[in-house]
Amino acid sequence: MEREQPYSYREQILWVLLIEALLVTGLMFVSTFFWTSICTDSLKSCIAEGTALGPLTFLFLSALRPFVFTPFFFMALIAGPAFGTPAGTAFTLLGGLASTLVIASIGRIVGKHLVTPWMTSNLPQTSRFIRLQDYKIAFFLRLVPFVPFDLASLFFGALGFRWRHILWTTLAGSLPEALLFARISSPSATLTESAFDTLGLVAIAVILPLLVGEFLSRRNGRSMWQQARLVYRELLNEVRSNNLIMRRTNLSPDRTPILLLYGFFSSRRSLGILERHLTGRGFDVISFNLGGLLGTFFTNSILESASFIDGKIKRQVERHGLKKIHVVAHSKGGLVALWWLLKMGGDQLCSKVVTLGTPFKGSRLTYLALITPLGLIWRDMWQMRPGSNFLKQLDRAAIPAGLDIYCFHSTLDGVANGKDGLYQPEPPSSQVHPIQMDEVSHFGFLSHRHVVDRIVAILGAPDSSDSKESAEITAKNVLLRQG
Repeated sequence: MEREQPYSYREQILWVLLIEALLVTGLMFVSTFFWTSICTDSLKSCIAEGTALGPLTFLFLSALRPFVFTPFFFMALIAGPAFGTPAGTAFTLLGGLASTLVIASIGRIVGKHLVTPWMTSNLPQTSRFIRLQDYKIAFFLRLVPFVPFDLASLFFGALGFRWRHILWTTLAGSLPEALLFARISSPSATLTESAFDTLGLVAIAVILPLLVGEFLSRRNGRSMWQQARLVYRELLNEVRSNNLIMRRTNLSPDRTPILLLYGFFSSRRSLGILERHLTGRGFDVISFNLGGLLGTFFTNSILESASFIDGKIKRQVERHGLKKIHVVAHSKGGLVALWWLLKMGGDQLCSKVVTLGTPFKGSRLTYLALITPLGLIWRDMWQMRPGSNFLKQLDRAAIPAGLDIYCFHSTLDGVANGKDGLYQPEPPSSQVHPIQMDEVSHFGFLSHRHVVDRIVAILGAPDSSDSKESAEITAKNVLLRQG
């Protein structure tokens, strides 16, 4: 028995806290070093010496601001003494637009490769609805002072908000903050005067038009409040429906069903197209609600999930008298499936598993969660990080005789790129079959027709009475075509 534990929650907590402490310290150092190098010797001197900045220099620094981890209001504190309150507010808003364009453009790139495919697979109706209401969401987030300015900009870009809506909501929504801090930084201003001046301008420039717009919208039966409630209801309804499972009562013991497992932060909704293709080819398909965030999006521990499906599969086998099952698993689901097969005796019930874009070498994207408080909650992030004890033990696990592992991988996969999606045990095994499909993206594995054709060829006919020899010949033909 291996002494090394595959996972330690205590270790995860300690390392994440250390990483976050070092990160915060590092960010503060970078920000302080940058501004003290621009100014004389301190952050306070930046405000006092703001008069030395020209308009173009100020706008350049505003665009650079997010990358030196400086809050939006700091630029207003500089602009007030440099240009006066009215002009300082205007320059702060223009600088905010510049930084928003930069960060939202980065968000667009992230959204194209990760967010949009995920939304299309899991929340297509909500995604369409959010785009229709993007300006209301953007305006609301800009007015809420505790929502980080740059995080909101990244959010707008990642969700594909329209540029004109991003720009005008940034101007209107950040006006109160820009005016307040530009006014406060004026040598002759008091906090009380600054607050009243800000409230007065905001009342005229923001609140009054908002009330007029809300009144006109209410007359047409679609006020902002009503629309916000619709967004919430749409999201809630779609989340609730994502994991609805129809109980299968017609599974035949003479047929080999396919168990589908979905990946991290996905739901059963993501399996919809693949499930329809496989049922259309005559297979019985089963899937389980794997739980997680909101009881829907799969964020549970891989080890706990493997134990969960072990119990669920055994109950299905007992209830329907099944002899065998096939497993087709996407992304993180492939790690769950392999742990069940190699470490929990799942090979007694399954002789073929197909993994689609599974990060067998871990995914660097996990670090995005591990440097945030999410790293303290989501245990699967620690298990899927490159070089984790969990992945090392999976690599060293013995592959039982009679079990074949088919790994679909692609260089277009942004999560498990290229051979990172190929299970590579120690020592290498001829029971692992690489299926390279470089034309398919990570989420494309769930809908690409060629992927379905390969899966069907590997698994053979749904009727379990077909000879093993026939199924092996079919699988070899697939591999030959691949080669």
